[in-house]
Formats: sequence, structure tokens, C-alpha cells
Amino acid sequence: MIKEIARLHGLSVSEVREQIQGKIIDVMNSDDPEQQAEFKRLFGNSTPTPEEFICVTSRQLKF
Repeated sequence: MIKEIARLHGLSVSEVREQIQGKIIDVMNSDDPEQQAEFKRLFGNSTPTPEEFICVTSRQLKF
């Protein structure tokens, strides 16, 4: 998935990974208690890799 995102946006895989990791850190450090609680529910006290984040959060999608 990361390779496809990179291709679609004309970025390198490492650039996409860095951007996703930055967003993960943003959510972890959020001032929103609901966002923090949801993150902790999904990942505990660990910092997921971009791949882990995509896998776990995609399972939470409801169609």
C-alpha cells in the first residue's frame, strides 16, 4: 500500500513512510483525550510502524 501511495503521489517510499510516521506521532501527542484513548486502545503504549498503523486502523473501518 505504501508503494502504491508513493507511486500515485510521485513520492519515494521513504517519504511516504516519514509522513505517515509523523502523523502517528501527531496523534500520539494529541491534546484530544478521545483521540489519545482510541490510540491507546489500538496500540497500547507502543509506537506502531506505518505498516502496523495501516493494518490495525484498516481493520477498524466499517462499511
